[in-house]
Amino acid sequence: MKQLIILMIAVLALSGCQSPPTESKPAASAPSPAPSVEAAQTESEHEHSAPHGGTLVELGEEFAHLEIVLDAASGKLTAYALDGEAEKAVRLKQPDIEVAIKTPAEAIKLGGVANSLTGETASDTSEFSGQSDKLKGAGKFDGVIKTISIKGKQFNNVAFNFPKGNEAK
Repeated sequence: MKQLIILMIAVLALSGCQSPPTESKPAASAPSPAPSVEAAQTESEHEHSAPHGGTLVELGEEFAHLEIVLDAASGKLTAYALDGEAEKAVRLKQPDIEVAIKTPAEAIKLGGVANSLTGETASDTSEFSGQSDKLKGAGKFDGVIKTISIKGKQFNNVAFNFPKGNEAK
């Protein structure tokens, strides 16, 4: 018992004998470098990248996007409905999207594509596709999305260029 009391006194005595904390001055930091020209441009220019490697068509002012992908070998045109940041798929409750191509003159109906993995059906989907022999070998064209209803808003006659899109640069 005597040893336990001595041990407790020693612990208490040692805990009170800590040296006071020394004040340390913060190290001088170098001034932050000025932002680069690229960083300044990135902050002023809001840019999106197309998740499927296609062309982004802005709907409203950053309200939503439609990504247009062309397989020039087959003339297959695919459109993906995306959110305002062009990151997430947005389902549309319409069976198709009509795209009018100016040159070569052609109207293409992109039908809804069902996807069993996401549960999307042809009339409730974020992906639409169609084919035109006139687009085989095409590298660029001007088009107009006739009507698209996305997230409760309807957009009519939305002009775009493939592969540039329609966002102001």
